[in-house]
Amino acid sequence: MTLLHLGGLKAGYGSATIVHGVDLDVARGEMVALVGPNGAGKSTLLKSIAGVARVTGGTLTLDGRDLVPLAPAARAQAGAVFMPQERNVFRTLTVRENLAVSAWGHRDAAARSEEVIALLPTLRAYLHKRAGGLSGGQRQMVGLAMALMARPKVLLVDEPTAGLSPLLVGEMLDILVQLAAAADLGILIVEQNARAALQRAHRALVLVDGRVVRQGDAAALAQEPDFGALFFGEVA
Repeated sequence: MTLLHLGGLKAGYGSATIVHGVDLDVARGEMVALVGPNGAGKSTLLKSIAGVARVTGGTLTLDGRDLVPLAPAARAQAGAVFMPQERNVFRTLTVRENLAVSAWGHRDAAARSEEVIALLPTLRAYLHKRAGGLSGGQRQMVGLAMALMARPKVLLVDEPTAGLSPLLVGEMLDILVQLAAAADLGILIVEQNARAALQRAHRALVLVDGRVVRQGDAAALAQEPDFGALFFGEVA
């Protein structure tokens, strides 16, 4: 059953349109990958769902609710939670304090913290450490935990593996696809490590110049002979 639906979505900043008529659906328990070249509009598409970029046309619904009129905070409360690539933790706070802060607007923060830690058990080893003193991979895990604290229906994840070692890239993507099933949520992920993402995602869309040029089963897309050319906009 469709959870997040985009129909002919157009979005951008000011008078500039970056995303041109994208159709996209994400279901519960599913991870959908957005891949494509730099500047294709992938992050702008995520931000338009979260309310950071402006939707200028088309439809955007979550669980049947129109998100377009809602401010970013209201969209998050409705269940569309954005995990940015950078600055997604408070470095001077401990991990536990980061979790508490991110429970804003939700009751029973302590109980929710335990639920999130159960989903991401490696967090328990460094709950009392300041986030600024953690490794890059650990900070990304804290950022993910903070997003989960908001009880998302759909998690919008922007470049979660940026700067991580090849081993940690795989671990982070494995965790995300496992979370989709374990937490019964939809995940829409922008990822530059395209082949690693396509090995794990259920479905994928290739975005070039703000338009979807190919979509389908993620593993099948990765095996297409013209896959590399898609990233240079050479295949329509």
